[in-house]
Amino acid sequence: MFGYVIARKDTLSEEQLARYRGCYCGLCHALKEHYGSLHRLALNYDMTFLILVLSSLYEPEERQDAKRCAVHPAKPQAFWQNRFSVYAADLTIALTYHKLRDDWLDEGDRLKKGLMDQLQGAYDKVKARLPRQCGLIERELDALLALEKAGEAVPDKCAAAFGWLMAGLFVEQEDHWSPVLWDMGFFLGQFIYLQDAAVDLHKDAKKGRYNPLLLLHGGQARPLADFEPMLLMVAGQCAAAFDRLPLVQDVPLLKNILYEGIWTRYHEARSRQEHKENPSE
Repeated sequence: MFGYVIARKDTLSEEQLARYRGCYCGLCHALKEHYGSLHRLALNYDMTFLILVLSSLYEPEERQDAKRCAVHPAKPQAFWQNRFSVYAADLTIALTYHKLRDDWLDEGDRLKKGLMDQLQGAYDKVKARLPRQCGLIERELDALLALEKAGEAVPDKCAAAFGWLMAGLFVEQEDHWSPVLWDMGFFLGQFIYLQDAAVDLHKDAKKGRYNPLLLLHGGQARPLADFEPMLLMVAGQCAAAFDRLPLVQDVPLLKNILYEGIWTRYHEARSRQEHKENPSE
């Protein structure tokens, strides 16, 4: 369930886009610095959003730099980092490790098992640094796996497990803002899970794979448009928690991600589905 928390880049200003890319590149360099070049393959934009939220809330000191890399060998690319870049790098390793583990357990994919084994040392390091977060990831993914094996037909139960997982990651430290960050992460996690289930609905129906939205409707794949009210409700609860945070820095960029970007894959999938059903339109 990676790749949902992204910006809608075509509506960002040049300054906002540079800030976004600089955060992403900073995360990439943090992965290299702490875990080696190979582990940068785990990089994704989802944790960039978490860095931006926590940085705006706590305003830690930032370090600016520019470097060449394998992706951009010709020209140094500007980036910025702070302590949340390292935190997000740790979480990237942990989440990728468990994604590979789940794929191996679900599909028996030996390639995923090999990649998971390569991440074992890095994950052990993260678990020593972030025992609460890693314990939460393990517990909620085990709970989610148990629900899937039981054929749970109530999507809210599955979405809640992933919501608890995300909530714990948003709370980097216990303080006055922890409950609000928890709510924001919880509803964002629910949104990600439900959107992923909706987008994969027809594919899961064809392949006979578990999907709670499929079971909810008696095994019948419904049009993606039918799930928009449900997704809007959960996204609205996430946005309500976001609005309770006293953020100033990067707020337009964060709103772009939260109000537009997280819908990207849903709208793309819905557009493909509706075009297939009505190719003349």
